[in-house]
Amino acid sequence: MKWVRSLYEFVFGEDPIERKKVLLLGFSFFAAIGSYTLAKELKDSIFMSVVGYEYLPEAKFWSIFVLIPLVFVYSRIVDVLKRHQVLMLMATVYAVGGLIFAFYFGHPTIGLPNTDTGRGRLFGWAFYFFVEGYSPFLVSVIWAFVNSVMKPDSVKSSYLALTALKLLGGVVTAFLAWGFLTLQCSHCVEVSDVASYQILMIFAALLLSLIPLLCAILVRVVPKDRLHGYEKAYQYEKHQEEEHVKASGFVPVVRDLLHGMFSGVYVLVRYPYVFGIFLLSFFWEVVNVSFNYVRLGVGQTVAAGSVTKLGAYLYGQIFFVQLAGFLVVLLGARALVERLGIRRTLMTVPLITGGMILAYLWLDGFLSIGVTYIIMRSINYGVAGPLRESLYIPTTKATKFKAKTWIDGFGAKLAKASGSGYNIFTAYVLRNAFVSEFALHSVFFGGIVAVWTVVASLMGQTYERTISRGSVIGADE
Repeated sequence: MKWVRSLYEFVFGEDPIERKKVLLLGFSFFAAIGSYTLAKELKDSIFMSVVGYEYLPEAKFWSIFVLIPLVFVYSRIVDVLKRHQVLMLMATVYAVGGLIFAFYFGHPTIGLPNTDTGRGRLFGWAFYFFVEGYSPFLVSVIWAFVNSVMKPDSVKSSYLALTALKLLGGVVTAFLAWGFLTLQCSHCVEVSDVASYQILMIFAALLLSLIPLLCAILVRVVPKDRLHGYEKAYQYEKHQEEEHVKASGFVPVVRDLLHGMFSGVYVLVRYPYVFGIFLLSFFWEVVNVSFNYVRLGVGQTVAAGSVTKLGAYLYGQIFFVQLAGFLVVLLGARALVERLGIRRTLMTVPLITGGMILAYLWLDGFLSIGVTYIIMRSINYGVAGPLRESLYIPTTKATKFKAKTWIDGFGAKLAKASGSGYNIFTAYVLRNAFVSEFALHSVFFGGIVAVWTVVASLMGQTYERTISRGSVIGADE
């Protein structure tokens, strides 16, 4: 079985220590994305069942303001704890929180058994905001930890292996959830709607409980010098920690406290490179939210009031998204990066996304919203996501952990709010017949794709130049 070993070494590398690191990080990703996949689809389904579909744009808007104070608290945690301890803590918090919410799903008054929807159903809002925090406070933290322990030359190999395991977690959990809910709809499994959602949320929480264990094994079996990542950034962070230890007295301590809490925002607006990463994320989220809103509307129509049918519909689509992304990584992403380089590969993402949007609009419904959404999301999961994360490698800890959380938290939610605002604006314009749907979408999405492509080109160029010079972005903050 020599070909199996060759494939194994091709995906995970030939260095035994590097393989251990990639596998442990990869299984952490498997657990996190598996849990996130389950929780994310539950979030929309439960919110629509408890609060109402018409309030989704409001929820995306208010999530921005709910997350801001939490980001400040998280920034302080990053200053106090070591990198792997931050990840272990956040995974534990979300595992416990998931179990608590799973219990209250079955509450007769605030939970799913109460079928009266309305804006005042606070439990639906609370669960929505809880899951919205998954991305900045869990998935983002894993990526930040990975970026701090991986070297730049691993982007074309290890990052794609990590992405494959990450997507495999989504494929497996989405398939299991889809199959479970489909069997329930067919009355092959005698479980109530509420109990089925509780089972899925408990499973999501149990997956997260594996992450602290995997982190503990990682720091034990991998030598400390192999967890440095980009050496220039590591040496800079080590020097910063030494300077922090020397600080004494009330004023220096307060100054360091305030600096630590606000440094993520400062780095984001101070450095064009970091702001460029924000823009890459922002453009994608605007497009994603605009199409996801239409998808959810179709799902609610198909479900005809059944929370189980709605869940089965959403999990079925996300299964094909994750599967397509996994196949993209396995069959072509690595070759694409090696052939085109970081810069040109980054540019292909908005161009392909724009092509899919144009095809959807031009064919006027022949290409379904489901197929369009699956292709766009799979490209983001399989290519754009890991490349966007690798841009953090030549940056400081404040950028990897704090600015990244602002980008994935506040920035992503701002993008979602913008996408929701565009959906509301579109409904108003079309209702009053000011302009055709094709013309409106062509101008809006065409402008986004054009700017997105330019930013992707500049970001790829800056990344390659920074690595070749051995520089650290954010080292003078």
